[in-house]
Amino acid sequence: MEKKLRKYINRKFFLYPKTEKIIEVREELYSIMLDQYSDCLAAGISQEQSYKKAIEMTLDYKSAVKEVETGSSMGALKKNLISTASFSTFYFLTLTAIFLFVSIVVLNSFEKTWLVPVAGAFIYLLYAAINGYQYANLFNFDAWKRWGIAIIYATLVPLLYVLPSLYLWVVKGKNIWGYSWLIVIVLAFLYIVTDYIANRKLISSLERDLRLMAAGLILTTFLYLAVSVRFNLWGSAWIIFVVYLALVSLAFYIGENTGPPKSSRRD
Repeated sequence: MEKKLRKYINRKFFLYPKTEKIIEVREELYSIMLDQYSDCLAAGISQEQSYKKAIEMTLDYKSAVKEVETGSSMGALKKNLISTASFSTFYFLTLTAIFLFVSIVVLNSFEKTWLVPVAGAFIYLLYAAINGYQYANLFNFDAWKRWGIAIIYATLVPLLYVLPSLYLWVVKGKNIWGYSWLIVIVLAFLYIVTDYIANRKLISSLERDLRLMAAGLILTTFLYLAVSVRFNLWGSAWIIFVVYLALVSLAFYIGENTGPPKSSRRD
């Protein structure tokens, strides 16, 4: 029944940020509920009735909960939305001013200056992704945080791949689209590594091995494409994959033979 009470109090505070003050109130309330439950059992009351009387204690401590209500999900969400709206208004007004200044005063033309709002939009996407991740981190939402990391890296694709390639193509007349997409592979590799480092406590050993293999495969693919594009070795550079598979096999072999010994089975 203690686990049931723990689940109840965790649900009660699920949408609260995990600040020190809120955790203190949560644990104090949980301790009071446990004491009430034990007292009811000692008085001969059934487990179900004792549980109901224990959770009723939360009603008597609404004032304590209200004291931390400013740090609740609604309070934090409201503060986050107001802050985001204020910054967004300032950001896009400034971006518009820069766009008009460059177009009218500096270049006296709108022909290529559309790249300014495009670049600004790409940068804002990254800001929005980071802002969302910080909000998820505030509430310790593990699933949201993992998605947040993925979204952050997704917003880096237009910023680090599309924008530079677009700029060189429009302004400098250089077409690098044929190989600049390799940055996407690098970002995918960095995402897997970052997600593993940030969430290694939540990842099983099987998922860990699969992620490491995927990261190695992505890195090997990048090396293959880079060497093939640079030196035109498409017909022979594929040997890199054979080397990679050999190294993976060796790593698994060493891991199996140097790991902790398995307990012997008795007949």
